[in-house]
Amino acid sequence: MKNVYLVVLFTFLACSLHAQVKSSHAEKVEVSAGIGYGWLLNSNLSPYGLHYRGNYDGGIQGSVDAFYKFSKRFGIGALCTSFSTSGNYSVGPALVSEDIQVNYVGPQMKFSCDISDRCILSVSYGGGYLWYTNKGWQDETEYKVTAHSWGVNINCGVSYRVLSHLDVFANIGCFGTTDIKKSKVESQGATTEEEMHDPYKLSFKSIGLMAGILSSSVANKHSLCCLSIFFRQHRVVRLKKLSCIP
Repeated sequence: MKNVYLVVLFTFLACSLHAQVKSSHAEKVEVSAGIGYGWLLNSNLSPYGLHYRGNYDGGIQGSVDAFYKFSKRFGIGALCTSFSTSGNYSVGPALVSEDIQVNYVGPQMKFSCDISDRCILSVSYGGGYLWYTNKGWQDETEYKVTAHSWGVNINCGVSYRVLSHLDVFANIGCFGTTDIKKSKVESQGATTEEEMHDPYKLSFKSIGLMAGILSSSVANKHSLCCLSIFFRQHRVVRLKKLSCIP
């Protein structure tokens, strides 16, 4: 997942540099990609229960989004974001090693205002679909735990224009859910579904800092190129994860 976001980030940069032409029309399409670090807030990512959640403090967080601007201040689009972390700990005499990923995708609304000629402050928020995947080992036994839920997010950021259609940005964002009620466990060729209650109930809330690039343009072939890349990468992520959704 981290490699996917890096590929998207640099592809957007290449497309944006290729599209640096002056235009008298209002910019209608914005596409951005960023990467950073997210801190967990009162979350439990361990299927072994609340007492083991301290093994996860944070992880790598990345996102891609695309917006259509109806006006200079208002836009609507879609966001795909992901949080990745890993941990090693002991459960009784057993050693546990886990790689965890939490993904989110959903529609998004965005409001923007100018701070100066080159700086823009923006706030976006939305609700969508969130799914959790945990690939781990308990001693020599491999297992996979998956779960899904509805999630919400909000982002606040500042962008700075460096070229005619290219910005760099930094933002702070939150996303998560507390409504993970069931999980699916696959181990040793068997699959079971489990109802989760405290202290074993999974929960996820993260606050993250990210930086990246934003490409903006009129609805021409360059912006369509960026949109095509965004949705193609999003489709790849969804296809990879379909087998993990109960």
